[in-house]
Amino acid sequence: MREGMKKKYKETTFFGMFKISGPRLVFNFTLFYSLLATLLIHYILSGFKLSDFSVYAPELAKDFYNRISGMSASIFGIVIASLAVSMTVFNQKILEPLEKSKLLHKFLFPFWYLIVLWGIIILISTIGPYLYGINTTTTIFLPYLLVFELWLFIYALFFAIKITGLLIRLFLQNAKVL
Repeated sequence: MREGMKKKYKETTFFGMFKISGPRLVFNFTLFYSLLATLLIHYILSGFKLSDFSVYAPELAKDFYNRISGMSASIFGIVIASLAVSMTVFNQKILEPLEKSKLLHKFLFPFWYLIVLWGIIILISTIGPYLYGINTTTTIFLPYLLVFELWLFIYALFFAIKITGLLIRLFLQNAKVL
């Protein structure tokens, strides 16, 4: 009995739910399109020189981090609210069968993953401006951190759009059950 409960608990952890959802959750069109969009933005900002990172001056970086931080915090709250709304609208009769078949795990985990993405973005955009204030040789990596932050923001944004599509499909399926 105890071993079954331990296994059930492990299925509710972040990595347990990731294992159930599978790597397809992460490696999908949102990853590809976000990489493509980031490369395109970098290519345009660098004056069509793919290896030029000098355009990411500290002034631009601080402004970027401030904007990203505010937007990410807002979207973070919206994702939590959408999860709450979706769970209240969901048909309570089918929750138990969904949980037993692990479909509920597959429905809920993308929200958790998205919240982790936005949390990382908020953390980087909070720390980033302070890193630009440090005048040491370690600041060489900061333009790359900015590009990574840009990619992560675009990826999380595309993933949020994907989650919205998932919610719409689930609400339509839920309406068929009622």
